[in-house]
Amino acid sequence: MTSPAPAPKIPQLWVPLPSGIHPSWREIDERSAAWLDRFGLYSDRAQRDRLTRISVGEITSRGAPSGRLAGLQWTSDFLMWLFAFDDEYCDEGPVAASPDATLLIITKLQRVVEVPWAATTDDNYSTALLELRLRLDDLTTPVQTARWAASFRAYLQGQIWMAANGAHGRIPSLSDHLAVRLDSSGVKIFSTLSEIIHGYDLSAAEYERHDVRAFVEVFAAIIGWSNDLVSYHKERQRSQEGYGNIVDLIAYERGCSLDEAVSETAVMHTRAMALYLRLRDQILRDAGPELHRWITDCDSWIRADYDWSLTTHRYVNPENPADLPAGSAASPFQEREADEPLPIASVAWWWDLLEEK
Repeated sequence: MTSPAPAPKIPQLWVPLPSGIHPSWREIDERSAAWLDRFGLYSDRAQRDRLTRISVGEITSRGAPSGRLAGLQWTSDFLMWLFAFDDEYCDEGPVAASPDATLLIITKLQRVVEVPWAATTDDNYSTALLELRLRLDDLTTPVQTARWAASFRAYLQGQIWMAANGAHGRIPSLSDHLAVRLDSSGVKIFSTLSEIIHGYDLSAAEYERHDVRAFVEVFAAIIGWSNDLVSYHKERQRSQEGYGNIVDLIAYERGCSLDEAVSETAVMHTRAMALYLRLRDQILRDAGPELHRWITDCDSWIRADYDWSLTTHRYVNPENPADLPAGSAASPFQEREADEPLPIASVAWWWDLLEEK
């Protein structure tokens, strides 16, 4: 029997954004572990221990260092639900490659999100989501709830696409994968959380601007592509997704080695980060106070996810350690290409929103 090839080395990524953390993050994390136990969102004790060691209170508190405690706790509990659901239904459990089973659970969960007062809950995950959804009404305005619900529904729909690919052995194009993963990764949801945590409303007129929509997608791509790199070791060990990771898809589509695919992913991340910074500064020039606050909150989430990802037990896993970098790269590489669109149809439009220098 041959041993598996060594995992590719993950480089430092360029994340030139400020880092911070709410001082109550440990208490928030402990309460989310108790919330997990309350609903039993795990298949066995080992999975329970994995979930309670990933520090959802830390990533939440890094994403909103000055947030309201009630909003931070709701967000931490919700992220605990997402990680538990992702493991059991999307990546590792028996349902992961069954589009029929995935559709059944997702239809139920969407009903919980839409009309919680009339939804049927007959399993741990729908019951826990109902509790979260009802708590959300006490924290938010209808605008905030609707925006969160739309991004959450898109995440759920993306799981059906992923399950169908797995069931039929279908390998999507890199372009199609990147478009769907903006939603199916769950990262777009992060762009809705700051309003919930801090208690402000970003108007629909501002949120639906084309440059802001491009900004949201670049935001989601930066976190998603970073996560694909940092989580690669974990997914090779535990996931059933197959070609659900950008590294594997690049290696397949380009016919290159995993090390080369990792390098290309890192370059894509750098170019997306450079674009993010230009779009951010462009939008901020005429942004109102809510849009200005929301844009800078997105900065916090990007840095939060990166800092957390390099140390969380979810990816580092002391029993089977991953070789991850420390900190952010000092400066971008291939900066000369930053203003050129990536040659990928589904994402090239982001650069069209840049104004001339």
